[in-house]
Amino acid sequence: MEVIIPTYHSRDLTLILLKSFEKFKPDDLELVYHVVENSDDVSYRKDILDISNSIVWYNNPSADTNYDNSNNKPSWANCSAVDFVKNSIQTEYTLLCHNDCVVTSEVFFEELKQKAAEGYKLVGTCRFPANDALHIAGLLVETKMLKEVGVTPDFSKGLDVGDVLTVYCKENNVPYYCFDNTLNDKTLTMNCNEPWKSLGPDCGIDRALDSGRNEVMYVHLARGSEKTINRYRKPGKVYMNGWEELCSRYVLGSEDA
Repeated sequence: MEVIIPTYHSRDLTLILLKSFEKFKPDDLELVYHVVENSDDVSYRKDILDISNSIVWYNNPSADTNYDNSNNKPSWANCSAVDFVKNSIQTEYTLLCHNDCVVTSEVFFEELKQKAAEGYKLVGTCRFPANDALHIAGLLVETKMLKEVGVTPDFSKGLDVGDVLTVYCKENNVPYYCFDNTLNDKTLTMNCNEPWKSLGPDCGIDRALDSGRNEVMYVHLARGSEKTINRYRKPGKVYMNGWEELCSRYVLGSEDA
């Protein structure tokens, strides 16, 4: 399986995500990571490549959000990163990830494998509340469909980056599936294992549970890039210091994430 990970001057977020993948992936699963830095920044390239021999680094400076932050430019940058890589993907399925996420259990890979075996062509970790589309923060997609449909947003129709894949599935009777997530149902916080349960329903972290609702398997910090540069601030939310501590202590099992 190949994984596309857009990033933007976000060394620590990207390192945490990659380390969690490497920790929990099964021995029989080969992963190739495509890390797309949406600028000309190469300052942390070596740190990323040191994580695994299966990482490919790209610079995509044309998507640099510093040049133009209008018209939902971050979404266009995310789309640009996927487009930058998608046609070179060789595996049957592609996993699209935001870099402000973390895998918290080996169950994540078991679940993705099972859902693909059941015939689902699109498998999400959460739904975007505004339009019920599967969110690109953690989205497994059949590569053939990804190449044909793409992920280009259409803001005039309320479609953010990647939402068109769900629309395509609905309109063409293509089977798709989404795991339960605390973003979509806050009462599911009570089903979470620790430490994710104690964070409460409004902590700003989206938690995807396995299909039996027994365990948190994938977590999205949400607005991670904005939090790294202190452009997002609301009371009661988890920010970078808290994120790094959570991942270091409870996910990676190290004091140094």
